[in-house]
Amino acid sequence: MSLSRGQIILLSSLVASIILTYFITWILSRRPGEGTVIRGQGPEHHRIKASTPSTGGRAFLATLAIVGFPASIVIMDPRGIIGIAVGLLTGLIGLADDTIKVMKKDSSGLKARYKLPLQILVGLLASAASFYFMADSSLRIPFIHQSISIGFWKIPVGLFCYLTIINGVNFTDGLDGLASSTVLAAGLALGISLWTTGLGTAIVPVILMGMCIGFLPFNWNPAKIFMGDTGSLALGGALAACAIATGLELVLLIIGLVFIIETASVVTQVVYFRITGGKRIFLMTPIHHAWELRGFKEPRIVMGAVITGIVGGVVGWWSS
Repeated sequence: MSLSRGQIILLSSLVASIILTYFITWILSRRPGEGTVIRGQGPEHHRIKASTPSTGGRAFLATLAIVGFPASIVIMDPRGIIGIAVGLLTGLIGLADDTIKVMKKDSSGLKARYKLPLQILVGLLASAASFYFMADSSLRIPFIHQSISIGFWKIPVGLFCYLTIINGVNFTDGLDGLASSTVLAAGLALGISLWTTGLGTAIVPVILMGMCIGFLPFNWNPAKIFMGDTGSLALGGALAACAIATGLELVLLIIGLVFIIETASVVTQVVYFRITGGKRIFLMTPIHHAWELRGFKEPRIVMGAVITGIVGGVVGWWSS
C-alpha cells in the first residue's frame, strides 16, 4: 500500500524529530554545569538530583524550529505553523525562567508578576491568530461530535485552554519521565482526533510525539537530564495552540486528564490552605509528590499517570 504525500511528510517529521531530539539531548546530557535547582519545599530525596542537567528543553526548541516550521510549510498547514510558533514562544518564557534559576541558584526563577503576563500575552496571540488570521471561531463540542461557532468567545476560551495546559504540563514535570511520557500519550490522542475528524494535519502532535520519544531514553528513571521549564512550557504551548487552532480546546482538556488533575491538586491545596489558615488536603502538591511521600516509587507513579493519560486520551478521542 502506497503512502500519500501527507502521510510521508508526517512519518518523515516523526523520524526527524526523534533523531534530532535524541542527538541534541545526548550532547546536552554530557555537558557539565547548569544542574537542577531543587525547590526547598520538595521531597527531601530529590536533593540528590541537584547535579542533573536541566537543559533538555533546549532540544525541544531546536526541534520545533528545525523540523516543525519546515514540515508545516511543506504540508501547507497554517494551523501547524501557529502551534509551532506558540510552542517556541512559550518555551522561551521557560528558558528565561530556567536561566534565572541557575544564575541566582534560586528555584523561584522568573517572578510570577512577569511570567503570568507573558503567558497571557502568548495565549492571546495564539487565540487571536486562530480567530483573526484563520477566520475560525469554531469549537468542537465533546461527545456531540459537532463544531459550533462561538465568535469572539474563541479568544477567552482559547486563553483558558492555553493557560490550563501549559501550567498543567509544567506542574506534571516533577518526576523522571512523567511529563514526557504523559505528553506523548496526549500528543498521540490529539493527533488521532485531528486525523479522524479531519480538522487538521496532525503535524504538531506528531512532532511532539517524536520529541518525547527522542527525549525519554535520557529522562527515564534515573534521569540523566531534565527538560526544565523550557521543555515543559514548550510542549504545553505547542499542544494547547494546536488545539486552539483546530477548535479542539475542550477535547484537549479531556485528553490532558493528567495535567488537569495535577493543576486541580495545586489549586485545591492553595485555596484550602488559605481558607483554613494552614491546613492541607494533600501531603504535598502537585499530587505526584503526595504519592511519593506515601512510599510509591517514581516509576510506579509514572506508569499510573501514563495509564490515566491513556484513559483520558481514549475518552477525549472518542468524544471528538
